[in-house]
Amino acid sequence: PEEIHGTIVFNISRILAGWLPAVKGSAAYGLGLHVAREPDTVYTPAISVFLEGRPFSQADLVIATEVPALVVDIASTNDRRSDMRRRTTSLLQLGVETVWVPDPFKKEIQVISRGQHTLALGAWQKLTGIGRLQGLEFNVADAFAQPKWWDGKLPEMS
Repeated sequence: PEEIHGTIVFNISRILAGWLPAVKGSAAYGLGLHVAREPDTVYTPAISVFLEGRPFSQADLVIATEVPALVVDIASTNDRRSDMRRRTTSLLQLGVETVWVPDPFKKEIQVISRGQHTLALGAWQKLTGIGRLQGLEFNVADAFAQPKWWDGKLPEMS
């Protein structure tokens, strides 16, 4: 993935880190979610957030044994963008409550929750968690912002 993919993961991770302790939740990164059999289908979203079970019990697994409450699946490549509807539908059918789809090209986040209308939130808007995600709130622009310390220069390799 492009650099912006990592930036989005970094920024949303920082946002989640401020909220997860209050709800005794935890996050796992690049964790496989087994969404279908015959053919076996495993999706690996950027971030999976768990609000039940033992905190961090899913972090070291290859494929989750529990269903996350929230999944962050970044539309950062053409393959992901073209397959996103199938991915989000499969995740919701698995039992995921909410899927966030940050789009680095449009600088928006789609919020897809079971039983709700899909929201497309622009950089000027706030994302506010509903249901078990209450208390989680941030400016959409913050998900796409380059960290202040990043100057765009990679260190010299010797």
